[in-house]
Amino acid sequence: MEMGPGVVDSHVHLLPGRIGEKVRAIFEAGERSGRFTLAYPAGHAETVAILRSEGVTGIWSFPYAHRPEVSEGLNEASAAIAREFTGDGFDVTGGGTVHPSEDDPAGIVERALAVHGLKVLKLHCSVGGFRVDDPGLTPALSVAEEARMPVIVHLGHSSDGLTEEHELDAVSTVCSRHPGLPFVLAHCGHHSAPAAARLFGMHGNFHADLTPVVTAPPNVGRDMLVAHADRILFGSDAPNTAIRVADHLAWLDAFGLPDHARAAITGGNARRLVAAVG
Repeated sequence: MEMGPGVVDSHVHLLPGRIGEKVRAIFEAGERSGRFTLAYPAGHAETVAILRSEGVTGIWSFPYAHRPEVSEGLNEASAAIAREFTGDGFDVTGGGTVHPSEDDPAGIVERALAVHGLKVLKLHCSVGGFRVDDPGLTPALSVAEEARMPVIVHLGHSSDGLTEEHELDAVSTVCSRHPGLPFVLAHCGHHSAPAAARLFGMHGNFHADLTPVVTAPPNVGRDMLVAHADRILFGSDAPNTAIRVADHLAWLDAFGLPDHARAAITGGNARRLVAAVG
């Protein structure tokens, strides 16, 4: 449900329980090593409060399945978290997940939509140990395509979260296989964002988000941002990021984008995509 104008952070992880603790521990280990300082606390309520103070009026929050047989539980928890923090002018779009080795990946996505009310789907290739063009995902992506459900994909298999240029071929395969699927490449395929930008011209269903990889925003240029402003989304990776939303918005504003392009990237596109899910 649209809650009015404002920034939509379309890449947030309010992860439940032990999964959230384990993921956070990985980032806290990096913080202890002196590589970076995390910008947000671990607690959901504290993170949401800070995001709201930075002008965020809505978020997309999603888990990601590291193995089969965990997706159902993660999706149920994601829906509960979305209900808990939606209200008082703030909207949480709950995200689901699925793994290609599930017994019934299509059914999991169907239930994510119909039972849990989830509106976006997140896939993390390195965490789950799969390729995005894995045939096991085809039934799930077909369900998402029919519902116009955005699918956000962290493509890279590298342990540092980066995407290599050769990995982008799988994105092109999926976009061709599912032309009605809103496909969102997380982190704009950083550090291969210049190569990923070519996909905008190849596939009308290709989108990308501007989420940093811990300390680094994607290496994008103003021309690309302006040319494809209708298919680019703003994201932070809160709470496990070293870059605050306020600072990431300042980075975006340094490009001097036209008002309509900035408005689309920072909220309009996310609200439009969610409104089309059905």
